[in-house]
Amino acid sequence: MKQHALAIVVTLAVCSAAVAEHASIDLKVYQLDPVSRTIKGQSSAQADEEPPQGGINPRPVLKVKAREPLILEFFYTNTFPHGEIKDVSVRYFVARVDKVGQKQPPNLENGTVTQGKFDLNFKLGTRVGAKVRFTIVKPGVYLLKVQSEKTKSDHEHFSAIDLQVE
Repeated sequence: MKQHALAIVVTLAVCSAAVAEHASIDLKVYQLDPVSRTIKGQSSAQADEEPPQGGINPRPVLKVKAREPLILEFFYTNTFPHGEIKDVSVRYFVARVDKVGQKQPPNLENGTVTQGKFDLNFKLGTRVGAKVRFTIVKPGVYLLKVQSEKTKSDHEHFSAIDLQVE
């Protein structure tokens, strides 16, 4: 009986390592109290990958109020052990979407709440991150996402959180 349990644990460990083979992404969003500026809520997400569109894991949802101060914070670490990947981009954005859990990507040309992009060469252990304070003025659903681009792979890595703004 112990052998079966061990085989399951080993299989899970191998599967988990395969999913996070190229990137470790730690994404957090903090909801601040507008008066005291202390953290009153938060959500976090880890790495996922596309395809399939929208990833495999369901996104966490954080409910916030319009005009409430928010902070996004992320660290993206390259864990690809097979050499340097040149001309990679790491993009982050907050953009309006139609619904929670939406798989279709938002149109970033029609406006974002905030966005940024880092262009770099990835060596094993390369780490990039940002801490950005922002507010969302209009109620609705917004996607907070950090994603890799141009990795010359059959998939890209990302981490995402849905913000439900009332």
